[in-house]
Amino acid sequence: MKNLYPIWLVPQKNDEQYLKKIIDKLAQDYSALSFTPHLTLFTETKFSLEKLQQIINAVFEHQEPFEITKTGIGQSDYFWKTVFLEFELNETLKRLFENISAKIEHGDISLFKPHISLIYKTLAEKERIKIAESIQSKDKFILDRVFVTTPKEGDNDFSDIENWRHPYKKNLNNL
Repeated sequence: MKNLYPIWLVPQKNDEQYLKKIIDKLAQDYSALSFTPHLTLFTETKFSLEKLQQIINAVFEHQEPFEITKTGIGQSDYFWKTVFLEFELNETLKRLFENISAKIEHGDISLFKPHISLIYKTLAEKERIKIAESIQSKDKFILDRVFVTTPKEGDNDFSDIENWRHPYKKNLNNL
């Protein structure tokens, strides 16, 4: 099985709970599955989990929790971005992306569009637009954790949302 290790940035507990309520409500209303709110810094990495832990520890060694600012609410026909909050590519996100990119020799900053998905579901465009227009969300969130995520043992993709695992978690600045 190829290594499927996305790197997530996860909101602080209060913001996580705030976003989880939105995700859970949409999951209930649209018969979708719930998931942990997160901003994906990288979708896949080619390293072993142990090597990836070393890279994350080096890149995030002195990183404090940091704020991200919502710039809009988007929707798409891409399953993993059905309806999502869009965020400014601030200096911290840019630096973290570039530092990880340098270590894993992969990544194009022009393709990095920071977002937090609110629902994963195949929906008609009209329905996605309706959801996006109905979302009321605050504008600022604090990211304070890094998760390495993987599908359940034996799976080759992330389609089994309820069984995603987080084999490595790091609190920013050891909080």
